[in-house]
Amino acid sequence: MTTIAEYLVAADIQIAPVERGSDGTPEVSIALSEDWQTIDAAMFPGAYGVFTRPPEDGWADNVVLLVGRLSKPVHAAELLESAFTDARQLPQWQELGAEIGDYKGYPSAAVTGTYALDTLVLWVHTRYVIAAVGANEFLIQLTVTAKADQISSEAGILGGLEIRV
Repeated sequence: MTTIAEYLVAADIQIAPVERGSDGTPEVSIALSEDWQTIDAAMFPGAYGVFTRPPEDGWADNVVLLVGRLSKPVHAAELLESAFTDARQLPQWQELGAEIGDYKGYPSAAVTGTYALDTLVLWVHTRYVIAAVGANEFLIQLTVTAKADQISSEAGILGGLEIRV
């Protein structure tokens, strides 16, 4: 199976990161509780937004939001078939769920599972969404990563992704 990046290369489609507030792009937001901190965009070039909780025992739960303009239209169903490959390559990956379908009216795929990182067991959820603004298409990626024993506090984030075109 190919990754999304490999699919885009094979289809000769480039992806250009989009900054928040850019003209002609979707407005993407995520509902987060007050204990989340916004990380300075300069620390993560190319990211639309990065958010963390205060670190605890050397780890900080985090949310990474990426928005990229595709250089040409993509076949959504084909692209989304590649959505699970990156996650399934994580060390000791245990898949909890995977789906392809609409998310709030947009073509989407999501994968959820756990993996091992050093001595930590982490829970991760990644959702990919394809949104069009005029003739341009955008690939949106939301990834939430938390300690596996704290996932109940992250459940509200998963449905809080909002996209306005």
